Amino acid sequence: MTHSPRRVPAGDELARLMRCHGYRVSRTGSVKGLSEAATAADLAAARADGWPVGATEQWTSRRIVDRVVELVAALDERAVRAAFVAGLGSAPRGRQTIISYGWGRFLGEAPGGADGVPDCGLDPLSHLDVTHELVRLALGWAWNERPAKYLPDLEAAVQEGLPAPTSDDRERLRALLDLIRRLPAGKTPGALEKEMARARIVPATDRYQRYGILIGLAEFGVLRGPAVPPSWDRFVPVTEVYAASRAQRGAPRSDITLPLAAWRGGIDEERASSLLAV
Repeated sequence: MTHSPRRVPAGDELARLMRCHGYRVSRTGSVKGLSEAATAADLAAARADGWPVGATEQWTSRRIVDRVVELVAALDERAVRAAFVAGLGSAPRGRQTIISYGWGRFLGEAPGGADGVPDCGLDPLSHLDVTHELVRLALGWAWNERPAKYLPDLEAAVQEGLPAPTSDDRERLRALLDLIRRLPAGKTPGALEKEMARARIVPATDRYQRYGILIGLAEFGVLRGPAVPPSWDRFVPVTEVYAASRAQRGAPRSDITLPLAAWRGGIDEERASSLLAV
């Protein structure tokens, strides 16, 4: 098994790994796929720096649960909230950890199934290209599916620490919250993402990076819906999420997940204030 460094790449190292994994920066500053292929020199340099390209690591569900419980205990909740705010501008890598931490927050006390593992969405055996996942963290993609991906995020957060927000990051959060407050009741997450894009509150983001930010707000409990509680409130079994998803009226977009999918306007002011206070 080949291990990638448990940190998020930056600077020249990130630029090289972006080429290795097929990413480029567009004229508008957003990240696109299908760049020119990496050179042999890029691949060799990445390996020499300890970043295997195209290699996968393998973990059992029991190992992931045990390790995540350890990592969550080692992180400071306020630092996780602060990192999310930093993720709105100066440090895109901060966006995911509020989701990863929320998933693991109550994992240690959740009831286990027949194999002793809680109903938390893990496959019995997970295979992951950790280098690629750490590059995606650095580029600001965040999501609340495939929880095996939370492990390298949390390991990097513990090993290297989490970013602190700047004053500009805090202003972006205020602007985003004000935008959400102004929207009429009944707005869907898809409509909110479009408003967020038009307002250009978080620059150089694509649709899914913006959804990732909104998913972070939903999992933390700022954007609430009636279907399932946010992961920061309690352990939410996957079977509960699946049942709530099936019960959703209409035809919710398949690329917007719960709890965000059930949001139809408004914010939880107490949770919003706790983000603004970091």
